[in-house]
Amino acid sequence: MKRQLIFCLSVLLVVFQSCADKTISANEIAFYVSPVGNDTQNGTSVESAFATLEKARNAIREIKRGSTLEKPVTVYLQGGTYQLSEPFVLTPEDSGTEEFPITYSAYENEKPIISGGLKVSEWAKAELNGRTVLVSDLSKIKKYVPFEQLWVNDHRAVQARTPNSGYLKVPTTQGEDTKDVKRSSTYDFSYDQSDEHYLEDVDDGVAVVFNKWLEYHMPIDRIDRQNKKIISTKKGGRAIEADDDYYLEGGRIMLDNPGEWYLDRREQKLYYFPLEGETDIVATIPSLINVLRLQGDAAADQLVEHVQFKGLTFSHTTWVLPRDAEESGYGQADIGMEGALFLTGAKNCLFEGCEITAIGNYGLEMSLGCSNNRVVRCNIHDLGAGGFLIGPKIRPKGKVAAEEIGTELPPVLEKPTDATHTNEIADCRIYDGGRYFHCAVGIWIGQSPDNHIHHNEIYNFYYSGISTGWTWGYGPALATGNIFEYNKIHHIGKLTNGDGSVLSDLGGIYTLGNQTGTIIRFNEFHDIWAGKYGGWAIYCDEGTTNILIENNLAYRCRHACFNQHYGKDNLIRNNIFAFADTSVIMMAKIQPHTAYILKNNILLSDGTPIYAGGYDYKVEQKNAFVADSNLVWSTAGKVLGAQNRFPSRVYEPNEAVMGWEEWKALGNDQHSIIADPGFKDPSNGDFTLPDDSPALKIGFKPIPLGQAGPR
Repeated sequence: MKRQLIFCLSVLLVVFQSCADKTISANEIAFYVSPVGNDTQNGTSVESAFATLEKARNAIREIKRGSTLEKPVTVYLQGGTYQLSEPFVLTPEDSGTEEFPITYSAYENEKPIISGGLKVSEWAKAELNGRTVLVSDLSKIKKYVPFEQLWVNDHRAVQARTPNSGYLKVPTTQGEDTKDVKRSSTYDFSYDQSDEHYLEDVDDGVAVVFNKWLEYHMPIDRIDRQNKKIISTKKGGRAIEADDDYYLEGGRIMLDNPGEWYLDRREQKLYYFPLEGETDIVATIPSLINVLRLQGDAAADQLVEHVQFKGLTFSHTTWVLPRDAEESGYGQADIGMEGALFLTGAKNCLFEGCEITAIGNYGLEMSLGCSNNRVVRCNIHDLGAGGFLIGPKIRPKGKVAAEEIGTELPPVLEKPTDATHTNEIADCRIYDGGRYFHCAVGIWIGQSPDNHIHHNEIYNFYYSGISTGWTWGYGPALATGNIFEYNKIHHIGKLTNGDGSVLSDLGGIYTLGNQTGTIIRFNEFHDIWAGKYGGWAIYCDEGTTNILIENNLAYRCRHACFNQHYGKDNLIRNNIFAFADTSVIMMAKIQPHTAYILKNNILLSDGTPIYAGGYDYKVEQKNAFVADSNLVWSTAGKVLGAQNRFPSRVYEPNEAVMGWEEWKALGNDQHSIIADPGFKDPSNGDFTLPDDSPALKIGFKPIPLGQAGPR
């Protein structure tokens, strides 16, 4: 009787599943893929699933060769890991239509992982540095190539490093740049005598040095103990300075802490020091640069269109800066690489509810000729570099100075079809980036207009949260008309775990060049930190022009809530800027035009001045920018006007400070008022205003709080 009951239930289950599959397929053409499937099957049910994405793609191609699509097509991926030997590539022939898109989707609530990694599961015990560790012979693994990042049992493992946490400091004997003296990059830098014990037998390692807004990966050639210098086989990108942070990694002697790994490149052996209690160890070596490529040709009007990805996870990609290459880094924002998901000539494509994690490079790149693509409700995290790269990576040669504005110059793009524009990133969480390429950013937009970036949360990056524009100065630029709204950007520069403050010259959002039509509004920034200088929530760098910044909340910043290096005709209105260690507002360089207009803002200090000058702007100078009709207040009591902050970058209470009335006497803030705005609990991030706040008297309109970030 029991066997009959089991048999009947099994039959019912099969019938139910068959009906379910037919229900799914009633209004669509459906294919199924499974890690335990078989490409000799027809792929039309869970039981007869294909094994590979390529087989499903090719099956759709066959349908399209016979006729045009008359139904949407969905490829359902069952849970498990799809280990790729090459990127999954879609070309224009794999396009859907607006009415009948082609979708690659997770089956029900399962978790399919598209992996570019190689599994390492065969280990032997070994002794290394007096510790019992595991070792695996990688020469047995097909397609193995050297790597710099590794995942073990689904977590990112630490490449052996010294010190095990924190950083070493370049000593004062190194020297540093000044306003008038710029030094050249070299193959060496000084170390402190007290750190010499870290430098025994490290010649097979790499020094990772943080310098201004950059990081350098400098393979160690030798240690010059007589002159107290670390000699590298590569130059730094710029001159390394006193007080720069650095650490060493990748050396055999450095494997001394549980959770670390070391790769013997010569012997092709991987060593791993297990965490306490860690068993059944499976390591994943990243082997592919991309796991997905949408390859269209915009110049030929051959686009990949109307393809959708829903509920998929993309993991285990690599990007290696070869130790024998000439360069020691990729420059600002580390953009000299491809994304794990790489799009070119793609239009009207969608990524929804996906996860991009355990990535060695940037997560997703929309390269040339991409438009009207959407990335919504995705989690992008555990990133070797950053989250998104959008648009051409073209930096026009030279800098057009203020007096050269209007000069006729060649266009940014030689081919108009290369333009990438009108893309959307919304309701995403982008976090834990820069894990190897430390100066990468959450979202980078190059020469690309009319994108909409909204309702995202971005945090835990060593450099900036968002970077937009790639023209220094007043030359041709295409990052115009971009909208950044309702984003929550926090813990930039210093992470939530306290690590960081090693890079400088950064912002929650960082802008360059002509930004006509670009709007930054309704965003929330907090805990924006930096090393030596430049922890700013909103940072308008060189040549930022015609940008509108309104209705933002920014607080707890290292140097200022808003800073402009130099630029023209920017409007900053109706923002709440509160609590920074140098001043609430900064500017670095004065030019013969109005840099920006600052009005109807609440500027709240906890004892530092409201304004600060920089290397080429002294607060005594008139007509640098227009500030008026603001509310200013200090929770420490007295409102301080302004202080010059160069070369020192933070407020110095023992140095000369301009009083508020003295600041006004220069013609500034003539209709601004000193008054307590009445925030509910600003020290703890609650900036709710009472209905009778005096801020209303200067034309401030209350900002809707708590609406930034994913919905």
